[in-house]
Amino acid sequence: MSKILLSKFAPMIIAFPSVIIGAIAMFINKVPIAIWGQNIICSMIAGLISYIVLSKKSKCKKIRTNGIIILISVMSLLLTFIDLGLLGVHRWISIGPVKFYVASIIMPIIIIELWSLLQFKKWWISAFITIFISILLTLQPDASQLTAFIISMVILLWSKANNKILRFSIIGVLLIFISISWIYLDSLPPVPYVEEIISLVASMGIIWFILGVISLMILVIPFIFFPPRNFRLLSICIGIYFIVILISTLFGNFPVPLMGYGISPIIGYFISITWLVKIRNNS
Repeated sequence: MSKILLSKFAPMIIAFPSVIIGAIAMFINKVPIAIWGQNIICSMIAGLISYIVLSKKSKCKKIRTNGIIILISVMSLLLTFIDLGLLGVHRWISIGPVKFYVASIIMPIIIIELWSLLQFKKWWISAFITIFISILLTLQPDASQLTAFIISMVILLWSKANNKILRFSIIGVLLIFISISWIYLDSLPPVPYVEEIISLVASMGIIWFILGVISLMILVIPFIFFPPRNFRLLSICIGIYFIVILISTLFGNFPVPLMGYGISPIIGYFISITWLVKIRNNS
């Protein structure tokens, strides 16, 4: 099998271990198939779409769509406040019986698009959008996504700021949002097969627990250790984003991506890993 052909399956190879281990843990703990089956089906569909995207040759002509993508993403976050929410928490958009955890889908996309704006020396626009999105995530509230997003964007903004005052000013403002979000955590109770899925995996034995932890580590390895040549900092920042998401589950009731129940983190991750592989194949 050629290297290029193998790379088309890379997103599935990287993502599936966490999904499968989580599904096995849910099955053994008698979680209905209607729940863990969604993760498997979503992963298969996302993997198929990823394969199709990676199989298509990139067109030479590039159309700048940063503004449109960012606008749609911000509007998606705003729509969460129209949804009824749960115990004062507004993170989802309901489409029929399905609830989409919006931030887990669009945050990697926003990081990529804001980085692109920074390449065109639009520092103030990127900083303003970063602050506005941080306000929305604080109001939802969502300390996990907010912290991961801000840490990633602080690194990117710092790298392009042309003086120390700008650097420390943006860090100061954004750190305030992180502090507020962790002081005023939501009161949602944890769901065993969402936020506490690692505990379910651990209950199956030490070997399963180790495999589960390794499967989650594998999710971030490509971004940190195999960044594309011209997108090194961006790739590392996306990796940091996922690292913070995973670490935050140790300090609050936040979903464990891919392993725990939830199709939205699966969609967000496949978007990110497909972007990475696509860029590497084209470089």
